[in-house]
Amino acid sequence: MAVLAAGCATDPQADTVHAGREIRGQLELLRLVVTADRDSVPPVPSLSVTVRDAADELGSAGKDVGQLTDARARAALASITDRAVGLAHQLDDGLGDGTDAGLDRIDAQLRGLIGELARWGVTS
Repeated sequence: MAVLAAGCATDPQADTVHAGREIRGQLELLRLVVTADRDSVPPVPSLSVTVRDAADELGSAGKDVGQLTDARARAALASITDRAVGLAHQLDDGLGDGTDAGLDRIDAQLRGLIGELARWGVTS
């Protein structure tokens, strides 16, 4: 039985990168919404749906992060995910107001989270 268990072991770094890629994809999607040319993007309701879907996907990714065996990576990716969900909600609120207020700040924070993921080996 021990041989079977040893054969099923996974690489913690690979698991971290896999979980991080899902998070990074949603962060990149949110950046596309933030940096879009407002004259050429879909109406705000469509963007809000996209942002809410990204927030939901980030929430799911956060649950998946809870399965990581590396405690430091689990804590770091959970923190990144929690902050990303918060930014998605801020973005959705801003879109609902019909203003572009705060988009530069949100973009900077999203880029910061992407940078944190890169330090964990999660690159594009």
